[in-house]
Amino acid sequence: MKLTLDMAKAMIHVAQREAQRVGNTCSIAISDENGWLVALHRMDGTPIGTVDIARDKAWTASAFKIPSSDVSKFGDASRPGFGLNPTKWNDHLTTIPGGLPIRDGDKIIGAIGVSGGKPEEDVAVCQATIAAMPTLKE
Repeated sequence: MKLTLDMAKAMIHVAQREAQRVGNTCSIAISDENGWLVALHRMDGTPIGTVDIARDKAWTASAFKIPSSDVSKFGDASRPGFGLNPTKWNDHLTTIPGGLPIRDGDKIIGAIGVSGGKPEEDVAVCQATIAAMPTLKE
């Protein structure tokens, strides 16, 4: 299965509904398996900075095929020479929680990134969105 714009729009609708249910506003980014943006939505009243963060979370989850928060296992960015150096990757690398890969069976078909709440709230919106899509799972 390929992640389509229609699927991404449906996921954004679900994510927005879930964010509203828990009393948050957020930005939601859906990327394809290569990290290219398929759809992006910023809910009314959400700070503009969350747009880039949501996109970066989705890119990271797509690029590494793991949750954005798990990328930190590859290094400690606070230790020179031992950490991840985002400048050697690109501007999108992040270890902030809230980016999850989207799977169709064993295949990664994309990722979702959410930014606007506490990290655990962003992750919960991602998880609820993926769970609501009948053929997809985290």
